[in-house]
This record gives sequence, structure tokens and C-alpha cells, in this order.
Amino acid sequence: MDSNIPAGELLTSLHVNNTLTKKLEPFTPLEGNNVRWYMCGPTVYSDSHLGHAKTYIAFDTIRRIMRDYFRYDVHLCMNITDIDDKIIKKAIDQKEEFTAISRKYEQEFLEDMDALNVDHPTVLTRVSEYMPEIINYI
Repeated sequence: MDSNIPAGELLTSLHVNNTLTKKLEPFTPLEGNNVRWYMCGPTVYSDSHLGHAKTYIAFDTIRRIMRDYFRYDVHLCMNITDIDDKIIKKAIDQKEEFTAISRKYEQEFLEDMDALNVDHPTVLTRVSEYMPEIINYI
């Protein structure tokens, strides 16, 4: 990456890599010190795996740096995909409601994140709770 920060210069504020300009640019929240962050969560049809751990540990580390070092007020909304073809197929195969399948794996995912010391999101949403908005958007 070509950096516009001279080598050896200490950054005293958060900078992000702008992939369009290929430069480090200062991070500036839209509203004061408040950072609103939307993160896609898992599709909960099976056990969590190493990819989940890697992804959510990495994002949790970034969140903690923003919150604890740079003192941003981070509001993290994570969306859980709790209905899709894989969940529906599993529900049919197991003769259960899709919500029983998705809630079971959602709970296991959250327990796995607890075991990894990953902070919970500020807000947790589910696809099934926003179907009218999703349909309208599409």
C-alpha cells in the first residue's frame, strides 16, 4: 500500500486505508464521537466454525481499539440471518419450525463468542424480523 504518511511518523488519530485512493485517510465519524457500525452476522443453520471465530475476533479487536483507545462511542448492530434456504431445508428435514433451528444455532454462536471473549453487539437484529423492509427494499 502506498501511504501518504511519512515512514516513522506516529499517528495520533485513527486512520483507515481508502481502497479507492490507496491512501491512509483520517477516520472522522459523521456525528461527533458516535460511530454507528453495521456488521453482517452469521447464517445460523449449523455450528460455528473457525471462520466465524477469525472474523468476529478481528472485528471485536477493531471495535475495542476504537472504543478503548480512541474513545469513540461505538454502536454496533449485528444482523443474524435466521431464515434462508439452508435453514428451511434443515427445518423440513428435522420436522421443526425454522425458528427452532435458527434460535438454537444463534444461541450456540453467542455462547461461542462469549467463550472467545468477543463483546456482544449493542443491538442484535434478525432477518426474519425485517422481512417487510427487505421485500420493500428489493
